[in-house]
Amino acid sequence: MAMDQRGWGWTATEIRQTQLIEWVVQRSAELPAGQYVPVEPFYSALPDQSQNTHPVAHGDVTVLERRSMFAGGSGVGGIESLAVLPTAEARERVDELRVMRGNKQLRKSACRDAMVDWLYSRDAVGPHPQSRVIRDAMLDDPARGIWFAQLFTPGDLDAAAAWLNRHGFVKGLIAAGAEGPLQLYLTDAGVECAEEYGSDTRSYLEKQRQPTWGSGPTVNIATNSGPFQVARDNAHQQQAIGASTEQLRLLVTGIAEVVRALVPDVTDAKEEESCALAAITDSGVDRRALERFRDWALSTVRSGANAAAVAVVSSSTTMLLVEAGRLVSHLG
Repeated sequence: MAMDQRGWGWTATEIRQTQLIEWVVQRSAELPAGQYVPVEPFYSALPDQSQNTHPVAHGDVTVLERRSMFAGGSGVGGIESLAVLPTAEARERVDELRVMRGNKQLRKSACRDAMVDWLYSRDAVGPHPQSRVIRDAMLDDPARGIWFAQLFTPGDLDAAAAWLNRHGFVKGLIAAGAEGPLQLYLTDAGVECAEEYGSDTRSYLEKQRQPTWGSGPTVNIATNSGPFQVARDNAHQQQAIGASTEQLRLLVTGIAEVVRALVPDVTDAKEEESCALAAITDSGVDRRALERFRDWALSTVRSGANAAAVAVVSSSTTMLLVEAGRLVSHLG
């Protein structure tokens, strides 16, 4: 059962089944080993009680059994007869959710993208009063208000709206005590981001930062032709080089936060994070210090987390070193 790495845009069924996996794993840990977990209390507690039926519960259990999340448990009778055992795959899925939710930078980025997509879905376009919507109503939209099967918080929405406002994606009325607009709408940039970039704000901004080719004359070379950018003597040309020093620091902080989420009793996380941040300056990057940070992060999660979590941290630290190498080559 593949999990969409954006964390939002899931169907109600995908959200409910993910929440069921997490609930069963947690409840199983409180019971004697090998004891089946009745699922009826999960469905009785759902906000939408139209889903509290035997066909819905039986369908969820059957699907998750086929996907190796649960071991047998379909009883004879009503919903109260259904009980399951979580598998190792279910526990790994819960660990994966924990890792994703612990990444604050990923959460912030996802909330921004989901908000652009939600505003577009509500036709909140243009400054007219009838086009504006109340920001916190996004929490009532399961596809955009829920991230990795958990609700965004009002604080998440306020921070996202503030960021979108600063970067020109939205405008609106900011209430006293709020950081971002409370009643808001998409600007032309926000609409373009939704329509042309799938509401991916980062991709949209990266595209805007790229140089615009084609403004120079067309030059023919043999049978080939194309636009060339022409500059005066001694002019400087810029090239996109990947991460900036600020982005590298954010990546270090994000990795450290994930390690702390995976291994809560780690004692040296703050010190290791500080050393890695000190290795990244505007004048250079100490790659060896970042390699030591990588080794610390991997050894820590290997001692206190599962293989799936180790893979996530390994991928993140590899990205850190790759981007650091690009930045070093540029600064050099």
